[in-house]
Amino acid sequence: MMNSNLVGLRIETFDDVRKHFQIARNEGFAFIGIDLFPVLHLCPQSPHDVDEMLPLVRSGDVYPKKDCDSKDIRVSCISEHCLRKELSWAVHLALPAIEVPLRHDNNVKLAQLLTAFIKSEVASIKIWISVPMYTEGDVGQDASSPWHWWSQLVGLAGPAACESLGLLLEVPTDLPEEDVVSRWLSEPVSCLALSTHLFITNSKGFPILSRAHQHVLRQFLKINSQVLIMGPSHHERGPSIYRQYISWIWKCTVEAKSLYEKHSMGFEDQLQEPLQPLQDNLSSATYGVFEMDPYKYKAYEEAICLALVHRCTSRKVVESYQSPLPEVDSKGDSSVKQAMLYPVYSKVVSLDISTNIVIYILGAGQGPFVDASLQASRRSGCPVRVYVIEKNSNALLTLKHRMQTDWSGEDVHLVPGDMRCLSIPPPEKADIFVSELLGSFGDNELSPECLDGAQYLLKGESLRYDGISIPASYTSYVAPLQSLRIYIDTSRCMENLKFQERIQRHSETPYVIRLSNCQILAAPEEAFTFKHPRKGGPLSPVGYQDIDTTPNARYCRLTFVPRGDGVVHGFAGYFEAVLYDKITLSTHPQRHSPNMFSWFPMVFPLVSAMPVKAGQRITFHLWRCISPRHVWYEWATTEPTVSKIHNSAGSAYKIGL
Repeated sequence: MMNSNLVGLRIETFDDVRKHFQIARNEGFAFIGIDLFPVLHLCPQSPHDVDEMLPLVRSGDVYPKKDCDSKDIRVSCISEHCLRKELSWAVHLALPAIEVPLRHDNNVKLAQLLTAFIKSEVASIKIWISVPMYTEGDVGQDASSPWHWWSQLVGLAGPAACESLGLLLEVPTDLPEEDVVSRWLSEPVSCLALSTHLFITNSKGFPILSRAHQHVLRQFLKINSQVLIMGPSHHERGPSIYRQYISWIWKCTVEAKSLYEKHSMGFEDQLQEPLQPLQDNLSSATYGVFEMDPYKYKAYEEAICLALVHRCTSRKVVESYQSPLPEVDSKGDSSVKQAMLYPVYSKVVSLDISTNIVIYILGAGQGPFVDASLQASRRSGCPVRVYVIEKNSNALLTLKHRMQTDWSGEDVHLVPGDMRCLSIPPPEKADIFVSELLGSFGDNELSPECLDGAQYLLKGESLRYDGISIPASYTSYVAPLQSLRIYIDTSRCMENLKFQERIQRHSETPYVIRLSNCQILAAPEEAFTFKHPRKGGPLSPVGYQDIDTTPNARYCRLTFVPRGDGVVHGFAGYFEAVLYDKITLSTHPQRHSPNMFSWFPMVFPLVSAMPVKAGQRITFHLWRCISPRHVWYEWATTEPTVSKIHNSAGSAYKIGL
């Protein structure tokens, strides 16, 4: 969000509406809020007046006791009639948004009216549902809490109508517990309503928010919520002083973003189909984005360095010290120290280095792992011979150029082809495999199939492979996810019955998503683990077509217990990889590698949203299925409700081998 679109002002007086509009605009406010009642009697002189003066109106004052769900039938009927007129007038004025208040737990008739209006109107208008963050005595799990009011409205409206709904969330003086705030962060909060009485005066006489309110505001600014200032100004400089303060908070929030947040700007909550680098050739731009990740390549260099030391035989003495793996700060400075220490060998004594250690780079891309291997060789004192294997014909051109320039004096050899079935394998087998075939869910870019297929190139025979694989293992994790925005996006075609294939594909495809406007309802649980080199039956030395892939098929049954009431819209997937020894990469939300941005979480969406209560069990089933030419996932829930098996037989999404 741009700073210029951030803050709006509620206008409470109507003696000279145009004058107040002009004042608000001159003081830098992006939009204004005004009751619809006076606007009904204010005929705009031109479309320019509408664009400049009526960005947001509030429904309610035509009939002050308006309640579509009132038990008094007369009140209910009059309320519905008035609301329809107000909505129609707002559309006529081409307003971008209209505010409709929500004040109790029964909103069935209101939901019916709003849904019918949204589906019948050609013109686009956003309906901001104003609701308090919590009510007095609300502990967050009470079925009559404001979030439950909103949840009922959303459930009745359905995902298609919810595209036109947003929240105007009223922030209270006494903030609720963190779990209540976190739940609202998974909803489409278009705007925060901040009353001027929330502000306190600092030592210099300026209005500021308490630290707790600042923290809440920053959280919602991160999901692009706007701010509406309400109430009379308590400062001589007028309401503009509040706008300036909110803009300053926004600026500080942007400047404090981590490297991960900066590199993922613009991708928040956007659906992206997972890459299939085995089936498709990646572009130079895609490689370039991944190569900007400083943490990943430093971690790989450390792992290769340590593996080289361990691989050198007849080691007598190794003098070592504990050195931190640098964490790159948000400005790219690698001097910031990380808490966890990794063993790095500064001096190697009496190593048998009569022969070079053979390293295979499997899927070299544009060569960053070649650089990491050569640097690790220099650091460890272990000479290496590097074979660079790549199937992407376009990336091979870049690698050939680097062979003639960057690596011209190094013992580096280029081997074109698919690692699983090289037509002319290198003359010697590998001591160390180095690969980065990991996807957002660990195995979803077919690292198991690729590394198992390439295992004939590793030193050792049949059941005994004594070579080293980097990564050595990786484990996927799953957690229940609440995100109305993601649910709306994945359900966008659900109601168009003419396009069954599109319906299925949208709602049963795993996506890679930079999660932002969401809540994780329970801690992630372990799903699948793969280890390399694979122990067990022999692999075919002639290619991947004859490999027994059955061991890479998987099934897991996971149980979660949510901390609070919520709605499960899907399941988020993460992974952790052990590169070598204690050197790891992780996207696990509780152990995320610092500032690593190469991977966003994977999401397995649900066709139907699943409400859950605090302490109620969620049981999730996940399959990793394999055919001779494809790999795919299937998933379902059996508690608290039974869902269909999503993506059955890979009908919506498959990964090509």
